[in-house]
Amino acid sequence: MEFEFRKDYFSEKASVKLSMDHEAFGTWLGQEGQSIAWVEELLTHILAIQKRAVTDFKLVGSEFSLLMNNDEVQVINHSLLNDLDEIDLEGDLSFYDLEIEASCGFEDFIKLIESWLEFLQSQ
Repeated sequence: MEFEFRKDYFSEKASVKLSMDHEAFGTWLGQEGQSIAWVEELLTHILAIQKRAVTDFKLVGSEFSLLMNNDEVQVINHSLLNDLDEIDLEGDLSFYDLEIEASCGFEDFIKLIESWLEFLQSQ
């Protein structure tokens, strides 16, 4: 997973541009992950999964939910979760949108979050 961090010096908000298929992680981090304390708390949950103290973790945010286990991490917009009941999974899957749902491997996610924390701390 490739990523690039940026900071808007007018709004003081950090953002991240990610490789295709992972764009939802950037939207999620931009909305939820502006606080160093929030990122450190997330890293605590990541460590618990690494140590196998827990098998999975779910973080519900204002617009996105994060689902994490020791193999995979998924971020999904709440609007997509609400629409799943109405979607005919046998039919057209055109509902998929790269900005509202993405998944990646656990190790790639750890690198993203650790790098994000370093970026926030350097600002």
